[in-house]
Amino acid sequence: MINVKQIKDKNLSFFRTTHYFERFGEFSDLAQYQEYCKWAEENKAKVFILANGSNTLFTRRNIRSLVLKNKLPSHFNILPGNRIEASSSTLIADVLNYCYKNSFASFYYLASVPATVGGALAMNAGTGQNGPDYISKCLKPPIIGYSTIYDFVETVTFYDAKDNSIKTIGKDEAITGYRETIFTGIQSCLILSAVLKFAQISIEGNPIVERVKWSKEFQDHSAPNCGSVFKKGYKLRLFRGLRVGGTSFSSKTSNWIVNKSESSFQIVALVTVIKGLHKIFGKKAVVELICVD
Repeated sequence: MINVKQIKDKNLSFFRTTHYFERFGEFSDLAQYQEYCKWAEENKAKVFILANGSNTLFTRRNIRSLVLKNKLPSHFNILPGNRIEASSSTLIADVLNYCYKNSFASFYYLASVPATVGGALAMNAGTGQNGPDYISKCLKPPIIGYSTIYDFVETVTFYDAKDNSIKTIGKDEAITGYRETIFTGIQSCLILSAVLKFAQISIEGNPIVERVKWSKEFQDHSAPNCGSVFKKGYKLRLFRGLRVGGTSFSSKTSNWIVNKSESSFQIVALVTVIKGLHKIFGKKAVVELICVD
């Protein structure tokens, strides 16, 4: 049995903006999700699968997309060969704690990101560089060459609402670009789980603690934010601090917007301004946030 309802909430995005969600639901098993997809098709509604909301921008006061909160049970199974199968709702932090305790190389650069496995897979989350020095120094050998979660992915299993089937694909079939996969954005493919494989290494120190320390020192946590706003190609760092109302580009962390407003209008305005400035200078700024209306 599904329950499509209207709610007012400010906790579905890490920007902490307040919105009226005209179509909202939660699912805890695949059968429920399938029912929601059928409802969306009958009511001509776009579907957005919400994980933790750490990279989500709701662009209007009233959200008309069917926003579905992923409440699938969180678990991972230990497999032979330094592998695990993690459900999409498993927290990245839980996987990293397991890897650290077992001396595995892993995506420790995501330790400061409040994401789920499904959300990280959908966005091809990573560091954008070949292993930060503050993490590499803890690992023997260093993790040079690892830059996204998919460096540790063997397969992804998902439900495809288009043909009502469950599919398992390799990582090369999932990735479509920088910070982009076939699961990115508003669409109806639901990631169920992934098989992750890790290399055995020696660990000196704690890479999880090192990442969190680095984040506190160099990233701006003074107000709600969703991390990077634009993908690679974002220029104009001289616009750090650019402000609209209670919202501004961080003066501490390039490419971050920190928000103190209940409305997302100011965030959308800043994004629009920067895209326009890039266009004037013959550049293209591609938004990394998932925009939902």
